[in-house]
Amino acid sequence: YHLKKFCDFSKFDLKNLDNVVEFGGGYGNMAKIFKKKINTKLNYIIFDTKEVSLLQYYYLKKSNVKVTINKFKKKNVSLISNLNLFESTINNFNINDKTLFIANWSLSEVPLAFRKKLNFLINKLDYQIISYQNYFEKIDNTKYFEKVRKINQKKNRFSTIEKMKSKSDNYYLFSCPKAKWNSY
Repeated sequence: YHLKKFCDFSKFDLKNLDNVVEFGGGYGNMAKIFKKKINTKLNYIIFDTKEVSLLQYYYLKKSNVKVTINKFKKKNVSLISNLNLFESTINNFNINDKTLFIANWSLSEVPLAFRKKLNFLINKLDYQIISYQNYFEKIDNTKYFEKVRKINQKKNRFSTIEKMKSKSDNYYLFSCPKAKWNSY
């Protein structure tokens, strides 16, 4: 559903992606969908805790998806739980204009100090699917993601916030390059 909503917004064909970077991958279902149904050749990187990465590894292996832990390997799902390794992987890897950043509720559920450490993702990745709730604990996510939307606009991206119809007080932040969006 999230991917359909993003495609409706961006008019981008997900089959054309080279890379997906996901922050907080749950048990790995989004990675499985991409690798099994959308594009088997893309590079998929998930940053998550060590414990959740092990759960993802188990689930993806059982689903016959090629997966590695704490190292990047092309055309695999690379599970990374070390922030320095994650950032260096993203910075050293050829991230191009066919890279999608996904954060389904994960970014909105970490402290603001940790979010600052992840600013390199927002700064570098034009295509974004971020879902969030209005408030998490005492954090005003609406205020935070409005700032992210403004950063995206300054980076010449078309960026919008849409209310979810299926969940009250939950939203999407979608972004894509303005030049690409205007060409559709």
